[in-house]
Amino acid sequence: MSTERALGVALALNAVFLIIEAAAGWWTQSLALLSDAAHMLGDVAALALALGAAVVAKKAGGLAQTYGLRRVEVLGAFVNGLLLLAAAAWIVVEALERLITGIPEVAGLPVLVVGIAGLIVNLGSAAVLWKHEGLNAKAAMLHMLTDALGSVGAIVAAVALMAGYTFADAAVSLFIAVLVVFATWRLLADSTRILLMFAPRETDVVAIRADLEDLPGVAELHDFHVWTLDGTEPILSAHLVLEPGTHPHELHAAALDLLASDHGIREATVQVEG
Repeated sequence: MSTERALGVALALNAVFLIIEAAAGWWTQSLALLSDAAHMLGDVAALALALGAAVVAKKAGGLAQTYGLRRVEVLGAFVNGLLLLAAAAWIVVEALERLITGIPEVAGLPVLVVGIAGLIVNLGSAAVLWKHEGLNAKAAMLHMLTDALGSVGAIVAAVALMAGYTFADAAVSLFIAVLVVFATWRLLADSTRILLMFAPRETDVVAIRADLEDLPGVAELHDFHVWTLDGTEPILSAHLVLEPGTHPHELHAAALDLLASDHGIREATVQVEG
């Protein structure tokens, strides 16, 4: 099964279950189900982004899109993160209101059935994506495993409700809201770093600059920039000023070799100035 097909299967499973869970949450007035549905909405969006990125990445950009459409996923992730934070805020407000002003009666059995079904869907989607090596597929699989915790929370809430603990539904929804915020905060932070043209987190910019400055024949380094389009592949541009007697082509080749072999940067523009 191709990566695109695996992502499509996972997306279809989660989209169908999202509708079922949201309807069940509305019918039973279970905030735990509604909050898990909000969490799953983020996963459906993430799967759609991953599938879209996998398809778009194979298409070349036009004359105006010299980098292609590699940043579409980043823009989508940023908007998705904002929507998820808004959903988490709603969950927290609703849960606190229920705990303070009164908790509506919630049927435990439907919540239990939907929670178990959600756990099966999440684990099944993760299993479909397990063997695929692409970054998009791995990220989507992690989303599924994280959402499985939300389904476990819904199951725990259902058992507690059936045992007579009416506060459990609102309490578990707060736990799920924390999961949403925890996952979303990193998503927003990473997408913001990319949109602000920061270097990838794992890229040691200080070491790269020092290594370029230490190359034999380099008198000065300026206009040094490291950034990324998608959060994974670093891109570099720099100007190297030659010391007298240094051959420009040899220094240029040495700089590109250093960047590729020592720092994994293969998309670099290095200008040598006499």
